[in-house]
Amino acid sequence: MATGTVHVYVGPTCSAGELRRRFPDVVVHPPASHGDFFSADLVSGDAAVVVDGYYHHRLGLRHKEYLHALDRGVNVVGAASIGALRARELSAFGMRGCGTVYELYRAGVFDGDDAVAVAHEDSAPYTSLSVPLVNLYAAAQAACAAEVLRSEDVGEVIAALRSEYYPLRTEARVAHILRRAGRPELADWYEEQTAGDPHVFDQKRRDCLAAVEAARHLVADGAVGQVTGAGGADWKTVFLRVWSNAFAERTGDPPLGRRLAYQQIFSSGYPRAWERYLDETYRRAPAGEAVGDLEDSLSRQIGVARFPQPVTHKEDWLFDFVCPVPDLSDPREVELLLSTEEPGDVETVARYLRQVREFTGRATGSAVGDDPEVLSGEAGKVLLCHLWEVPPGKLVRECRRRGIPNVRTAVDLLQPFVVGAIKDGKYTRVVPA
Repeated sequence: MATGTVHVYVGPTCSAGELRRRFPDVVVHPPASHGDFFSADLVSGDAAVVVDGYYHHRLGLRHKEYLHALDRGVNVVGAASIGALRARELSAFGMRGCGTVYELYRAGVFDGDDAVAVAHEDSAPYTSLSVPLVNLYAAAQAACAAEVLRSEDVGEVIAALRSEYYPLRTEARVAHILRRAGRPELADWYEEQTAGDPHVFDQKRRDCLAAVEAARHLVADGAVGQVTGAGGADWKTVFLRVWSNAFAERTGDPPLGRRLAYQQIFSSGYPRAWERYLDETYRRAPAGEAVGDLEDSLSRQIGVARFPQPVTHKEDWLFDFVCPVPDLSDPREVELLLSTEEPGDVETVARYLRQVREFTGRATGSAVGDDPEVLSGEAGKVLLCHLWEVPPGKLVRECRRRGIPNVRTAVDLLQPFVVGAIKDGKYTRVVPA
């Protein structure tokens, strides 16, 4: 029996209260924004219905985030508003579109987000403050059916309405524009119809309700999302990995990202753990061939000619050359990356984070988060040399041996721990010559 959940990302198009009354089994979220599809709450067999999305004051969902959800088995449905536009753009890759607005995009009647954009309140219930063009198109079609407007004049009317910047296109302004365009009868009819029923031309709301119902059927049928026609894994770029990690590393208490950073900075055995991670994660062999070491794998994947020359012992090039971005949403990769973590390390990380907050709070007189800057870049380099027992000239190489791309990043990783580490006496060594 299917047990998936329907998640709806909605704002001004339809109130959360109405959706919960009509569909008590769905989970209602605010308008979709960057990072929502990285949530562990979305699992294979679920359905994510994107209706509204942020686009002005907050980053919206990137296209590859939609693909990421599909790749995890989530059924992604778009309708009514920005969701309909994204479904039109990504239908070839497995996203499903639903409703009249989606069909208008497919037919080429509209092709931009200005057709569905509205001004709305910044917080729930996200009440609309303007009228979207797709709803006015529905009104024009109804006017034709009522013989108030000729079908051949619809384009002219929509062009006049479209000329008004969308946040200024209020109900009252719509009637004014119609009269200014020489259509007083249409303006009177529009005012009369909307006064009797404010939702009479609300195509976006109708599409939203239809999409939720369709998503419930998908889940009940046990449907599973998938990426189609995306050229294999080519869309899984390092940018997607960085976006995903930015949210994954915040999970847990203390956060996963801080636990990993502590191992990278303070564990003497971490270089070996990083080498093992590279071997087990990136080692590949063609079907029927024995799996070799990392050097053999990379020779096949990128060609020996791409290696720094000459290629000698693994240690001469491995740590200087290879520093991929791990996938912190993959439990197996996290297990490898945290293989040096001792039972007491988690408590130490939590203690160091408390200490740096207390220290910076006293210094600034206000609450401070876990991303303080308590030492300069040069001071950070000196402390890293102390800690890793390497001279300044070897600092870059030591960073790469620990999966850290550069010294600047290493100093940033050190920042939240430096107060506690000094208190614990971790910086008593002399910098090597």
